[in-house]
Amino acid sequence: MMLLRNTLISLAFLPMMAQAQCLTANTGAGCATAKIISVPKTTKELGPPPVEIGTILERGKYSMILNARWYSLPDAKDGWVYFRIEDDVYRVDFETMEVLERATSEAGANWPSG
Repeated sequence: MMLLRNTLISLAFLPMMAQAQCLTANTGAGCATAKIISVPKTTKELGPPPVEIGTILERGKYSMILNARWYSLPDAKDGWVYFRIEDDVYRVDFETMEVLERATSEAGANWPSG
């Protein structure tokens, strides 16, 4: 009798236990899993660069990255800034617009690669 009672109680709470893994289940919100995109960490894995070091960029053609910390990039300093060129991050001299270095491998998991 006791075994039957415990089994019935377990079955009653089974749906709640399944939802317990979802932190928003009790609010009525649904649960989903996010796709995790990994960013290559070495230049060898990055493939050919879309621009060469030393290239002078046309102003207004590419997007400057203003939230470098969000992408785990070091703060910009000494007159250079980050630009997104295709799926890569580059350090660019802000005054001359010369490409100084490819910095994609320094970006964290938040960087939206291809």
